[in-house]
Amino acid sequence: MLAGVVTAILALALALTYWGPGSPPTVTASPSAKPGQAPHGNFAWSLSNAETSTFVGLWSTSSSVVLGSKSGLTAYDAATGDRIWSWQPPGGGLLCNMSHSTSRGLGAFTYGMWADTPGSERCDHLQTVSAATGTLGWTRAVSLVADGSTGFPDRLGGTSLSISGDVVTAPFAGSRTHGQHATDLLSADVRTGRVKWTTDFGPGPLQSGCRLTGQAQALVATVYALAECGDQARLLSFGDGSPTRPVGMLALPGCTSVRPYTTVRRKLSGFMTVRGSRLLVGCYLSDQGGGLLYLLSAGTDRPVPLDTTGAATTAVAFGSGVTYEPADLVLSADTLYLAKANGRYTGRTDGVIAVDLATGRQRWSTTLPSSSSVTLAAPTDSGVQVLAGARSPTSLSLHTVTGAHQVTPPSWKATSFGVDPDLNPPRAVRAGDHLAIAFPGSYRPGQTTLGVLPLEASHG
Repeated sequence: MLAGVVTAILALALALTYWGPGSPPTVTASPSAKPGQAPHGNFAWSLSNAETSTFVGLWSTSSSVVLGSKSGLTAYDAATGDRIWSWQPPGGGLLCNMSHSTSRGLGAFTYGMWADTPGSERCDHLQTVSAATGTLGWTRAVSLVADGSTGFPDRLGGTSLSISGDVVTAPFAGSRTHGQHATDLLSADVRTGRVKWTTDFGPGPLQSGCRLTGQAQALVATVYALAECGDQARLLSFGDGSPTRPVGMLALPGCTSVRPYTTVRRKLSGFMTVRGSRLLVGCYLSDQGGGLLYLLSAGTDRPVPLDTTGAATTAVAFGSGVTYEPADLVLSADTLYLAKANGRYTGRTDGVIAVDLATGRQRWSTTLPSSSSVTLAAPTDSGVQVLAGARSPTSLSLHTVTGAHQVTPPSWKATSFGVDPDLNPPRAVRAGDHLAIAFPGSYRPGQTTLGVLPLEASHG
């Protein structure tokens, strides 16, 4: 019977694939538009909150930066700050979530309107876009709400938004969904927007007895979903066929509860993100003193446990009420970099930990002198770029760390920074020979939301 219900929902979802309110969204190119200069930051160019609205996400190409805010998406030339293209949700709506990364130059995002419930977002549309040109991937957005559903996905549903290979995943409100924190999922084809499958379990279990948590990520051709199976967490895998029964089930030793948010201001106990051909999955990352983290490479079926001893994994977990791309999680070809905790229960960071991806063991750990906070920015050929903060006065500086006690002098420095990196860590992406740094904690009009600087720049 359950298979029949899912089949019916799949057919309905296919019919709704090209549904969308009013006229389709448009892309506006305006290459002559140039951002203003924020009152501080020492960047080559920057944007203030008054110019961008609330931060949602950040992508990049080899020469541009794509900033997502609640008002939409805008791409800027990394070198000059010239605006390349922009997109706004139709009907005065809002951009809800962006995929953690792009795949083959495409990013996925969800958008919608404010719901009737005060402060609640109705994030019921899925679309893809070229990060380079702003061209939307599909003629019509994919609907994320099935007929008969009295619920809808909100921003917390962003924990299942992803794009990899030919697959896009997103939250879905099936006919059994009656709230805004749904755990059901949708899988769509990247090229056409055709819905491959949806689930409609609502709060109930799968045939295996496992319950979905609402967290999922696509890894090449496979969709992985976190589930609670009795008193243990399992990583379920789904292909292109019916999702009533997973094609695989992998154990995550030591992980029990991986439920998503249950109350406001509570961080996720489970976590998933994809970087290229690797999936990172974990639990208890919001616990002081570090959690459990596993790495799964595409084409394998054995999650490798990673040593997070001494790491400040609280910054990796998402903050309350939002699903930003995780901070302090940088992958190179063979190394995972994590921020080092300054004491077990302080919540502060003061250094870098390097973990070997092949073995899961730590290679080295180092402390940045005189730093009261550390945020990892981007990998280099031999190490990682790090934003270090000091509180007297409040400042940020950019260093490169290549090993234990191997920390370069700052290549960039800015003082009088009014953003607390411990509460809302910056996010950073490489755009060719430029580094773009976004500040999710900037809410006041004059605070810097995005700053970009050439990597060879040196400021005093």
